[in-house]
Amino acid sequence: MSVSLILIPAALAAVTAISAAGGIGALSQVGGDREVERDIEVERAEAEGPRPVSVRTRMKDPDLLGDALRDIGATAVTQSDADLTAVIDGVELAMTRSPEGVWAAHFRRADGLELAETDAAALVERLDAAYALRVQQTVASRIRERAASAGFELVSETRDDDDTVTMVLDVKDYA
Repeated sequence: MSVSLILIPAALAAVTAISAAGGIGALSQVGGDREVERDIEVERAEAEGPRPVSVRTRMKDPDLLGDALRDIGATAVTQSDADLTAVIDGVELAMTRSPEGVWAAHFRRADGLELAETDAAALVERLDAAYALRVQQTVASRIRERAASAGFELVSETRDDDDTVTMVLDVKDYA
């Protein structure tokens, strides 16, 4: 068995949430027996197979995503602009990106047993944290490289226990 997650970029997720709230509001106004609605949903899920689960993410860059996967212990990482595969903690991961930038992640356990949605979500959370660290490293590197040409001088740089980087820049005096 396997689990599929749809990884929605944060900006798109906000619009989706607003739209979904309107739809949920309309559904709640219709009323009806909650038990019957749940039974219908269960029957539909059984007939249609597993439903994809949507997860908010900031992941966009496939190179940083591949690096983040390696950072959390993934092996056999292969990637292109719109596809990525890896094996991590006995789970096969296949990711594809739509033209809109939405990543879909499909998880399959190597032993054939069912992967719980909570385990898939936890794996995505680890990946998202590693990706955020990679983005931070990339941005800090660009700031270091471009500071002088932008009229700044890097005075100091510190890293906290949670890997937060703080940079102090001073404006160069051209007088």
